[in-house]
Amino acid sequence: MACDPDKNKVRPDDGQEQGQGQGQEQETSDEKLSGITYQLNVYSFADSDGDGWGDLNGITQHLDYLDELGATALWLSPIQTSSSYHGYNVLDYNSIDPKLGTEADFKNLIDKAAEKDIDIYMDYVLNHSGRGEWFQSAISSESSPYRSFYVLSESWADDVAAGKIDNYAGAKNPGMGSWHTANGGDLGYKGRLHFKLDWNKKTITVTESTAAAQSPNASANKWLWIGSAGLVGLYETSSGIHEITIDVDTDWGFLVRSSSTSWDGGTKWGGSGKSITFGQPYAINNSTAADITFGGSSIWYFASFDQSMPDLNYGPYDKAAQSDAFKALAASADKWINLGVNGLRLDAVIWIYQDQVKANVAFLKEWYKHCNATYKARGGEGEMFMVGEAWKNSAAETAPYFQGLPSNFDFPYWWTLKDCINKGKGNEFAKIVVSFRDLYRAQNPDFIDAIKLSNHDEDRAGNDLGRNAAKEKLAGAVLLTSPGKPFIYQGEELGYWGTKSGGDEYVRAPIKWTRTGAVPTKSLSGKVDNSMLTADISVEAQSASEASVLSVYRKFASARNRYKALAKGEIKEVPTNSNGIGMWTMSYDGQTVLVVHNFSPSTASTPVNGYKLTDMIVSNGTCNTNVGSLTIGGYSSAVFLQ
Repeated sequence: MACDPDKNKVRPDDGQEQGQGQGQEQETSDEKLSGITYQLNVYSFADSDGDGWGDLNGITQHLDYLDELGATALWLSPIQTSSSYHGYNVLDYNSIDPKLGTEADFKNLIDKAAEKDIDIYMDYVLNHSGRGEWFQSAISSESSPYRSFYVLSESWADDVAAGKIDNYAGAKNPGMGSWHTANGGDLGYKGRLHFKLDWNKKTITVTESTAAAQSPNASANKWLWIGSAGLVGLYETSSGIHEITIDVDTDWGFLVRSSSTSWDGGTKWGGSGKSITFGQPYAINNSTAADITFGGSSIWYFASFDQSMPDLNYGPYDKAAQSDAFKALAASADKWINLGVNGLRLDAVIWIYQDQVKANVAFLKEWYKHCNATYKARGGEGEMFMVGEAWKNSAAETAPYFQGLPSNFDFPYWWTLKDCINKGKGNEFAKIVVSFRDLYRAQNPDFIDAIKLSNHDEDRAGNDLGRNAAKEKLAGAVLLTSPGKPFIYQGEELGYWGTKSGGDEYVRAPIKWTRTGAVPTKSLSGKVDNSMLTADISVEAQSASEASVLSVYRKFASARNRYKALAKGEIKEVPTNSNGIGMWTMSYDGQTVLVVHNFSPSTASTPVNGYKLTDMIVSNGTCNTNVGSLTIGGYSSAVFLQ
């Protein structure tokens, strides 16, 4: 039996009878089975009003497209009011960003999607917010009702050393993030000052002065780095004592340098995050080396990511649900769940408590417990879906997060898949996937493995696969014949490519719907690869071609929706004698399918004993079968009903 290249058609060959119509009674056609979630960037998916910005109504207008891809859910990029195009620095958790639409538009999307059995998942940002009303109030007054919402300190190095920073969960080095001054120019000074550096004691004393200003010492061996003056050489007035009187105009503060040419090797000396007091010695160090600021007090805040994203503070992790920040965020989630949202994707969950697994898991348990209770009280069916972005380096490190959430993204799945495809070696892929699932199951027997290729924070799958359409089709086919809950990222089904090297925008490109129509690029500030967004890559063009990447995604999504073994089955490796061929079964509730993929560019053959090769339910590329053996073309795929 053989299948035509890039077509889902089976014809009689090699003395075998055509088996396409056999076993159809095992299909389920009246229910969406696939579990496929489509990840989309609202701002660049589809523009309904021609303003150049993707919006909620644009999604509603293209629900038929998403339905044809087999989507049972949509993961929307953050849609709450934000100060950025991507939405991850949220200013108001209770409102929709006006650029994207209205609350009524969102409700309409939820309702229209439900008519097609498509759930809506919101992206929820719990690690940090934007610098909105909550944050501005928090840093302005100790009596602010939002004061406890953020990680604030007047002497953060001392507080970290003393274990007073709750969201470090006991860690001394969080591994990522920085402290930032909250008060901006209030930390600077304009006027004449005298600086006395005692290098023996590693202190500096600053006093206001009316003495004559001095020029910087060109022969200095100790320097200040300060404001618009830049590098200022000090005069050694006695052994280890260095002084200067200068006019200062700075809006932040100063540092001490023990080298005029290098900042490396501990040559940058600063403070501990607390402002100086004029006339009093101030201890300097070359470890934390924070900016030395002026004034009696200052507020610093911690941000795991950009300074526009201050970390939220939930207090001690074992009491997080009692914190004011948790209660406020939970109340906002309740609003959207009660509106009809059926799932949440949680951003950056390992950084809520600075990569401290026990603390993060405890927090996530409480968060899921709260949201699931709201979902059930609303009348939601079953358990609420929630998936975490637990971005770790291995499946073993990801696994503990299944104690806190029912689902987590399986980054190692994609790293393994692209490595296997690029090496042309598929014979160990199933075994590795089984090992991942065993790790996750040990943490949570009801785990949901969120499998994926690339996403909005990674170089595109198409780029990682060398912009090779045959490899991209294979990757999509493998994804949709693997166990778990598949996520398809916007444009992946069209063979999009792009890298983050020129900016994240280049991996967040708009969907090109028609050969000649405009695409929503306003949010991306012109950072769009127009050499990719040609007529041929459009949905219109690919829909007309059975050989397109889109057609392969649609075929395999349809099969996953029709066959419960593909959608819900557990994987079992089937050994082959070809390094290039990956083969496994998927079984569920009395139904089994045999999955075969050739990860190599060359035609390969393998014996297939104990399995039927007569009922091919979906394929891509070329595949020929004889009794007990199979020959499959390079980067080709086939699935057989048993």
